Amino acid sequence: MSAYYSEIQKVVNSALDELAAEHATGKLINSPVTNNHFLVRWVTRAIKTQRFGKTTSANLIQWQKTGRSKGNESMLEPTFKRISAYYEGFFGGEIAPVTDAKIEQFIDDMEQAGWGVCTSEVLTDGGKVQFFTDGANSFAVCANQCDDCFDGENLVKPMSWFVRGNHAEFVTKAYEAGFMLHKVTDYKSKVKYHGEYLVYPLNQGTQLAEIPLSFKA
Repeated sequence: MSAYYSEIQKVVNSALDELAAEHATGKLINSPVTNNHFLVRWVTRAIKTQRFGKTTSANLIQWQKTGRSKGNESMLEPTFKRISAYYEGFFGGEIAPVTDAKIEQFIDDMEQAGWGVCTSEVLTDGGKVQFFTDGANSFAVCANQCDDCFDGENLVKPMSWFVRGNHAEFVTKAYEAGFMLHKVTDYKSKVKYHGEYLVYPLNQGTQLAEIPLSFKA
């Protein structure tokens, strides 16, 4: 089981706690510009000292690059707050399993929302697969994975969800249904014209989850 979910929480919460401590002692003015500058330096120190595990090193490097290139527009403080709140919502209390029944209900909900849904094709073996549905939005799950990724009712292996069309809507609806999505690709996947996301057992992935645009910290 991946420990990424706890490590990413540790990273962003440590940064925010230390930023708040600087405000409390009066060493730092609480303003967007000074806060962002502090966090860029904080991330740089964390990288140099190897303060956190390797699982989050790519995130730290990306935040450093973004902070240096975009300055205050990198919005590191609100980004960290959103990540912290998002993960706290999933893992702050009892961690709910990802179940076959929840996935079946989500599939039904997406069909009701007008999405084309396919669960009858083998999508994760061999070469490219293509299928056709009415409308611009479609969602596909590999028929084999519908069985192989489960032990009884619970998901025990990462499951691929293939998506075409309105990705932002799909991420939002998945979140509302209790799923964290972890992006593999936006577009070019084993299913033509579809991006790929992974859903992990207990929602505990090995990379930063996709956070809906509508989510407020």
